[in-house]
Amino acid sequence: MTKENICNCVDCEEGWLNFKVLSRDELEILEENRYEADFRAGETILKQSSPASNAVFLRSGMAKIYLEGQGSKNLIVSIAKPGIMIVGPGIYTDNRHSFSVSSINSVKACFIRIEVIKKLFGQNRKFAEGVIREMSRMSHWYLDKLMSMTQKKMPGRVAEVLLYLSGEVYGAGEFNPLLTRQELADMAGMAKESFVRILKEFSDEGIICSDCPDIKIMQKEKLQMISDNG
Repeated sequence: MTKENICNCVDCEEGWLNFKVLSRDELEILEENRYEADFRAGETILKQSSPASNAVFLRSGMAKIYLEGQGSKNLIVSIAKPGIMIVGPGIYTDNRHSFSVSSINSVKACFIRIEVIKKLFGQNRKFAEGVIREMSRMSHWYLDKLMSMTQKKMPGRVAEVLLYLSGEVYGAGEFNPLLTRQELADMAGMAKESFVRILKEFSDEGIICSDCPDIKIMQKEKLQMISDNG
């Protein structure tokens, strides 16, 4: 990880959409209370249970947001893309990060002091609404993930992961997930061996083509049916 401020909040064109509701004076406050950092693939950006002293905004690259369980078992709950500010409910509860965040590829990130986020939250209604909206979106996704984990069988969970990556992350029917098979299994909440087996079954049935490293969805409607029916 390296640190070096190479732009400023006032002129930044890569900023979170919600930052655009801030006044110039508020953007200058933001600029005075943040720093930039570069991460190589696989580096930890935020650590679960560590003090929540900063929110993180991704300027470039992608990162995985995951819960660390017992026995080195992780559950990847979502993939963060550029233009997203990562902030969890811990800033208003126990002041600790509720999850870990690691870079998937090369990432440029801005760290912003939580005290400043809270200050802007209190003085700018539109900014506050944006923060609440983003945290609500993440909470809604986590609830959907919980429902999937408890009610869907393994093929449904694998189908859901593939559709999420295709639609929400890459916006394409063919993509390189940039994730290992273990990480893909962590997204589905299952053992790697089970994930690989189901992936092969989907490939044998012509639902997908999974020639490493790319995955191509051949029958999206059937994959959606498997996901919906669990």
